[in-house]
This record gives sequence, C-alpha cells and structure tokens, in this order.
Amino acid sequence: MSTTKDIAIQLSLAIASGDWARAEALLADDFQYVGDGRPALDKAQYLHFMRHVLCSGMADMQMEFSRTVAEGPLVALEYTNTMTHRGTFLGVAATGRRVVASGHLIREVRAGQVAREWQTTNAAGLMAQLCAPTLPQSGGGHA
Repeated sequence: MSTTKDIAIQLSLAIASGDWARAEALLADDFQYVGDGRPALDKAQYLHFMRHVLCSGMADMQMEFSRTVAEGPLVALEYTNTMTHRGTFLGVAATGRRVVASGHLIREVRAGQVAREWQTTNAAGLMAQLCAPTLPQSGGGHA
C-alpha cells in the first residue's frame, strides 16, 4: 500500500518519464492545479500542459526531492528538475542546454490519487537559463 508521500512523488516521476497512463491514473477525476498566479487547470488541461509543453520542450528529466513532509492528506515537496532543453518551451526554441528548474509543490492525496496541487516554481530562473546569451569559448587567440 502506497503512502500519500509515495503517491505524490510517483506523479512527478510518471510525468518526468513520460508514463502518461500512470500519470492519468494517479490524478483524481476532479483534480485541480493552481500554480504561479495562473488560472486553475483541470485534469485534462494539466496533463496536456505536462505532455505537450513541458515534456515536448524538455528531455532527460532527473527529478530530486530535497524535502518532503506529509501530514494527513497533504504532501509538501521541494524539488529540483534537471533537464535538457530539446524542443520549443514557452516560445523559446531549443537550445540544447542542460537546465535546472526548482520549486515547491503541495499535493492533496485522496483515495490513492492526487486531487489538488498547488505549485510555486522558479520560472524566472528557468527562463533566464534558456534565454541567456551563449558565452564565447575561451582561447584561440581572439583579439
């Protein structure tokens, strides 16, 4: 039997690995996501964003959870997600860069599924990594 903490983490790992059937099964039918001051997303909208925005723009995701706290149905996760920018992401064409996203999630787990998610991310830090100019290589006798 999985704990609420296990279920909350399993959702992130299913998304990062592209296991969409597992991700869908881990979300309650009435799932709602609220994050970073954007309008709330329902289950279909959340899965669409994760699959067709995040995972189509980023690859080779390695998620780490530095802190997790579970109390009753709520699980708080602090995470970093190291990934490669291989496709267009939020309007930024692929750079091939290895980037790190970080943030905090609170997930409410009911009856073995995630029913609610509240998230804050370091979106500005991620976009800075994607949009930063490429620095010239040192050496080579340039004047």
